[in-house]
Amino acid sequence: MPILLSVSDADLDSDALQQLTNQLYQDLSDEAGIQTSFPEQPATPGARGDIVTIGQILIAAVGAGGPIVALVNVLKAYAQRKPSVQFELRTQDGDTVKITADDLHSDDMKKLLQAIKPIIERAK
Repeated sequence: MPILLSVSDADLDSDALQQLTNQLYQDLSDEAGIQTSFPEQPATPGARGDIVTIGQILIAAVGAGGPIVALVNVLKAYAQRKPSVQFELRTQDGDTVKITADDLHSDDMKKLLQAIKPIIERAK
């Protein structure tokens, strides 16, 4: 079961947010080795192609341990560059974890990893 990663930033317009999302998508795939895709909504009648939802990435089930740490490290790098960015992980069952830059700057990442781990495990 995939996990929906939503990215938001009140300082960015929709184009800039989608650029940030596209880069995050690449980094999750390339640097963290996490299988990702973009969620699509069916096009409305008369429109061409499916609609990609701005600021969202689907993450395939992530294994516990190393992959979770890799995911958090990528998110942490984004939060260091853009402290106003926020993330939300959501399972299809509706379980969510919201992550802010403050959560990612914490010296004790154990708390954040413990919050993410149940979401990841339920998504399997």
